Amino acid sequence: MARREVIEVICDRCSRTETQEPSEAGKAYETELTVTFEGETVEYKDLCMRCRKACDGYFKSLTKQSDKDEPDTAPVPESKPGMFGLGGKK
Repeated sequence: MARREVIEVICDRCSRTETQEPSEAGKAYETELTVTFEGETVEYKDLCMRCRKACDGYFKSLTKQSDKDEPDTAPVPESKPGMFGLGGKK
């Protein structure tokens, strides 16, 4: 029978209880997330995997980071044919 060490985390954001690998728990920092907005500060010391992923997405969105290597350019819409395939806007 194999053994592994895990820690039990109670999420400060959603109150979910889950077990995590010690390396996943983000214990390199005292707090996992500190948010200050309009003078109000909120700190989360422990986050479940779902909340950690959501906060990562929020952070990337707020700082306008993307996972894509593509530039942010909107595709140019193609002209569509008119009614019954005749004429179209050019």
